[in-house]
Amino acid sequence: MERNITITLEKAKEWYSSGNNQLKEIALQAFSKDELLPSFKDITTFKKACEALNLHYEVTSIIIKDIAMVSKASAAMFKLNIIRKALNLSYDLHLTKNQKDSYIYYLYIPFVAEGSTYYRNELNSGKMEVIGKIKNEGIVYNILNGCASYDGGIGLGGFRSYDSVGFSEAGNGFLGCASKEIAQHFGKYFGMLIIEAKYADMVDFEIIENKYQ
Repeated sequence: MERNITITLEKAKEWYSSGNNQLKEIALQAFSKDELLPSFKDITTFKKACEALNLHYEVTSIIIKDIAMVSKASAAMFKLNIIRKALNLSYDLHLTKNQKDSYIYYLYIPFVAEGSTYYRNELNSGKMEVIGKIKNEGIVYNILNGCASYDGGIGLGGFRSYDSVGFSEAGNGFLGCASKEIAQHFGKYFGMLIIEAKYADMVDFEIIENKYQ
């Protein structure tokens, strides 16, 4: 005996991510894989990134705490690897080719001393925003987000097909994303975590404000 059922997209997404193969198959009969994968726009916390990848958040958090006992910066990078994978879940990022004829975009997150007017026009226009503050050696710095760039090469390796050499810089190789929109979202909600991965092991480094976390 067979029966037709009606399920919402929300319920189908729940079944698809449940870990139950039978429920996953039913969800795929109603919707496509692309429809069932979580949108990068919904991933705004590390916990949501874990859920998107079906990782056990509490267990993963214990691992991160253990890593942080050795290096806070390394713990932050561990989290970023998970987040980047979740944000780009609909894409297979490659070393020497791009997805869907698009460049790999990487983040541009500068910091400026409080009182600096260097990015005043970008901040006033809304192109950039202050996403947090850090303090080091008595000086407070604003962390800015809003820009994403590409290096002109192919894939995460910044590969040049004409001479078969990859020249990817760390920003592209470690944090490159499949689209400009994903990269900007990454910077907005996890930019302070990126700053932590860079500088958290420095003497007298302190995050004193984090707008989105």
